[in-house]
Amino acid sequence: MSTSHRVVRAAAVMAGLSLFAMSAAAQEAPKRPYEFAGDFSLAASQGNQQVTTIALGQRYTYTFAHWKFSQSAAALRGTANGVRNAELYQLALRSDYDLTKKLTAYVSASGLRNTPAGLNSQVQEGVGLGYQFIDTERDKLQLSLGVGALQRSFVGDAESQSDFVGNASGNYRHAFSKAAYLEQTATFTPNFTTSDAWLLTAKSAVVAPLSARFGIKVGYLVNFNNAPPLLPPVRGVVQTVRFKKFDGLLTTGVQFTY
Repeated sequence: MSTSHRVVRAAAVMAGLSLFAMSAAAQEAPKRPYEFAGDFSLAASQGNQQVTTIALGQRYTYTFAHWKFSQSAAALRGTANGVRNAELYQLALRSDYDLTKKLTAYVSASGLRNTPAGLNSQVQEGVGLGYQFIDTERDKLQLSLGVGALQRSFVGDAESQSDFVGNASGNYRHAFSKAAYLEQTATFTPNFTTSDAWLLTAKSAVVAPLSARFGIKVGYLVNFNNAPPLLPPVRGVVQTVRFKKFDGLLTTGVQFTY
């Protein structure tokens, strides 16, 4: 075999290997249909003040065909000198069905317990539409509108309250890099049964990566109740002062994603 034939043959082999490598790269496993993130933060002090605050958070999404399932949960518990001074538990479920490339129909349910704010339990169910206004690699923005039912019971009150409510929410996310991002969510709940009893929830979060799976997360949660309940009775005496309308929660901790 001549030298020129050897060169041509070697070039053909290299070209074939290159095409095989390109084909293998193109056939890499598709992006996982699910995403999980878990948060943990702890603050503790000893000495003159014995304060412990633990916050846990978790969210999970799964996408298949025309459906997307989302679930999130959060828990916070704090004590000061052995006395509980903070307690909050949240759970939210939502399922979206694609009507078009950007428009979805959703059904949702959520639960909340926040006794320091006078809320013994809150359960909300809703249906509505969501629209993906922005959907790029760096920025995503979805706005949703819907209606639903809200059931609440308050600390020191045996009666429960059921209202017909609306829901307007937005979710914005900006990616600084593959693992660093800013996320802002907000939900406004107008009360059609009791017009002044509207609710507003907003959550801001910034995540800076430590590694491919772990990052530092700083979050701030706002719960605003325009018509908070009365303080519970003291020795059988009905109070005339209400709980505060505003609750803010700042957390700093570690996030794990998968």
